[in-house]
Amino acid sequence: FRGTHTGHLDGLPAPTQKSMETHYVYSMHVNSEGKVDKITKVWHAAWAAAQAGWTLPQPVPDVVAAQSFFHACESGKGWVECKRFCTPDAVFDAQAEPLQGINTVQDYTEWMKSIAVVAMPGCSYELNSQSFDPKTSTAVFVGTFRGTHTGHLDGLPAPTHKSMETHYVYSMHVNSEGKVDKITKVWHSAWAAAQAGWTLTPPMPDIVAAESFFHACESGKGWVECTTRFRITQSG
Repeated sequence: FRGTHTGHLDGLPAPTQKSMETHYVYSMHVNSEGKVDKITKVWHAAWAAAQAGWTLPQPVPDVVAAQSFFHACESGKGWVECKRFCTPDAVFDAQAEPLQGINTVQDYTEWMKSIAVVAMPGCSYELNSQSFDPKTSTAVFVGTFRGTHTGHLDGLPAPTHKSMETHYVYSMHVNSEGKVDKITKVWHSAWAAAQAGWTLTPPMPDIVAAESFFHACESGKGWVECTTRFRITQSG
């Protein structure tokens, strides 16, 4: 193909008056009736664009991964399914009492699975809106979760048979490979807990750290392990 860019066309820059000479290949499948039903074009578009003086936009991260993660997580698929859309070390953050101590996306997806499958079987969710900011490579999802507490789950009171309808927002960062590597959840957990009849107790000192220290110390892990993981003071 040979041509000179002299005309205006939506999606292209203003006419550059530059020419291209570009090679290409068509592969056409012909069906039993002699009709073309599939065409594949092989073409070095970037080479042709450079000749014509066009600047091709840089590809944006694949927001489809974030959307796929949202649906897999909210439907209780757990990490087995969700990890396809995330980096292995994706981090999680939320200022919500039930999610204290959950710092990885892996742990959060397993928590959601326990809520959706064990505590509130038959629950549902609704994606109210979504957006993507290419400047920060961040996808935002606004959702509504609905469920009734009918199942026994460690960490929750006995089933109350009360229902919740709770709104929340996910902010998901997508890396250059189209994988989710960070999630922040904004959620009024106290409101949701009140609807479900749960009483959230004020956070207590973390005795888990003390118990973990005990096992690390008694198994001979030494000071390096104990001080970095459990924040032991020099005077301790």
